[in-house]
Amino acid sequence: MSVGTRYRAFISYSHRDQAFARALHRQLETYRVPSRLVGRETALGSVPRRLTPIFRDREDLAATGDLTASVRDALANSGTLIVVCSPDAVASRWVNEEIRAYRQLNPGGTILAAVLAGDPDADPEAEPQLACFPAALLEPGADGVASEPVAADMRREADGRRMALLKLVAGLIGVSLDQLIQRDLQRRQRRVTAITGASVLLSAIMVALTLLALSARSEAERRKAEAEDLIEFMLNDLRDNLEPVGRLDALDAVGAKVIEYYDNQGAATMTSDELGRRARAFHLLGEIDSAQGDLNNAYQHFRIAYESTSRILAVEPSMPERIYEHAQSTYWVGYFAWRRGDLDGAERRFVEYRDLAYQLVDADPDNLEWQTEVAYAHSNIGSLYVGQRRWADALIEARSAVRQFRVLAAGRPDAHAAWTELAQGLAWVASISEITDGRDASIAVLHEQLELYESGRIDSTDDWRLRRNVIAAEYALARLLITPSETTTEDDLDMALAILESAALEASALVAHEPDNLEWRLIAVRQRLWQAQAELYSGDVTGARDAYVAATGFMAHPAWGGAEGARFAVSRLHASLIEGRIFAARGDFEAAQTSVEHMLATLGQVDDWDGALERAPYYYAAGANTLADSLEAQGQTDDAHRIREDIVRRLEPIRERIRTDSAAELAYARESVDRALIRAE
Repeated sequence: MSVGTRYRAFISYSHRDQAFARALHRQLETYRVPSRLVGRETALGSVPRRLTPIFRDREDLAATGDLTASVRDALANSGTLIVVCSPDAVASRWVNEEIRAYRQLNPGGTILAAVLAGDPDADPEAEPQLACFPAALLEPGADGVASEPVAADMRREADGRRMALLKLVAGLIGVSLDQLIQRDLQRRQRRVTAITGASVLLSAIMVALTLLALSARSEAERRKAEAEDLIEFMLNDLRDNLEPVGRLDALDAVGAKVIEYYDNQGAATMTSDELGRRARAFHLLGEIDSAQGDLNNAYQHFRIAYESTSRILAVEPSMPERIYEHAQSTYWVGYFAWRRGDLDGAERRFVEYRDLAYQLVDADPDNLEWQTEVAYAHSNIGSLYVGQRRWADALIEARSAVRQFRVLAAGRPDAHAAWTELAQGLAWVASISEITDGRDASIAVLHEQLELYESGRIDSTDDWRLRRNVIAAEYALARLLITPSETTTEDDLDMALAILESAALEASALVAHEPDNLEWRLIAVRQRLWQAQAELYSGDVTGARDAYVAATGFMAHPAWGGAEGARFAVSRLHASLIEGRIFAARGDFEAAQTSVEHMLATLGQVDDWDGALERAPYYYAAGANTLADSLEAQGQTDDAHRIREDIVRRLEPIRERIRTDSAAELAYARESVDRALIRAE
């Protein structure tokens, strides 16, 4: 620890990540540095035996009334800043302010990121709630250079809790990760054996204590208190030690023993604290089941936890802490009901979660965390409705989320996270309103989104994810501007081409910044394909070919061929469609027919569109119309007529639920069929 600092590190986290931050705080302060490393001189000074003290504001500031001054003092006197990164941290104003204050007070200080949830490479357009790095973390440092934070990824599919913890320790003491792992390995193996034995022993002690409590009334209260202490140890300290070393089976046994203990008591006689511990035990089992892929058992365990927190809330209905605990149980029951395909059950719980979030705001209207809960609750319900294709209901929820983000951002010009969430909320409203209210309504919302990006409230200069979002909004607007309709004008086409030409430079910059990032390549492919579409509509076949070649160039990457998911499948279909239309525009109708038939065959083989299903009618209708045009040009008018009749037969029944470009292709096919009928008569 540097001379003049009181704290080895300062942990910054969102209120919703409090439980994890508390556990991380305890793990860091109780971690014993391997003896062979203690005393070694590094760039951060002499390696200590213990990493103390670690500052965590909700723990260390419990008695102070001046939170801001105390936090700034602690930040100024901390050697390292550890940021707990998650979607909740992204939305937390205080996390962003603590990061900025630390950089101001410690220009040369070290910042480490502990990724708890979300995905550092998530696509906000398709998965808007997965971004995990707070905006301030990606801002330029004192030298004016922005860089990706040094991250320890706690997620199971990444570093895992144990390896991520070692990464943080290595960063705090200034040694290489390999050195620390080598010294820690032998001690870890000894700990696994000791802790597993301790868990078995503690389980046996609990059983013994329970039997004694039942057999001796005079000893009941004393034994019960001892059992409760053991339960607290099992659900907190023992869990914190077993989880990093991967002993899920031992954790499972711990949770089962706690539940067995309370079942022997009878839920009807439990106090609120006992019900709370019982609920936490079921939460523990649910998390273990989820990590092991057992969704059914996870759902059942979270449902039982929900019942316990519901009973607690009935006894103490006005306590925000109880409302929050029950809201979390409610959300997880709804989430796992959704994943299991129980959409009605998911809707009931998500609506309840929204109502509980409003209760939290009523209890503390100035609490930004509670207001954010309300916005996310509306987003959750809206996402569920989008998955059910309940477009009108989804639009109501999306607009409600946007209103709430406006409240969060209003009067706070520096509220970068709230403005960013508002921009993404507008993207959802635009996407949904295209189906419910039509092309012009969606265009108006997209203009509002782009104006927000251009207003200066959201600085995307050094934030590549935000720059990607801007490009996505631009090609979404261009797609609508070039869609043939009664209100489409030549000015619309010119505007679309101008937007897409400008976005092409940004898309190329994204790929150049990180060539192996498939998300960046996907955004560049989409932009170029819509640019090719616009060039075809304007009659510039050469420009269309150049844009198409650029798109295929971005797709010529080793990782692209194996990329899975609906978004990549849609882009491959779009490329085949554009290829066929370029061949047709150049008069090579046989080649056009081959490209489009391949595309339609591929479309027929896709079983799971997972969120992109509403795009399938467009690629079917656009491909079929292009095929019919090519057949007509080759004199096969009867085959072309049958294809267009097929388009009308399939899409006419769902005309009110398809996007504007799909509706334009349907109208084109219907007009061709009507003209053929008139000629026949």
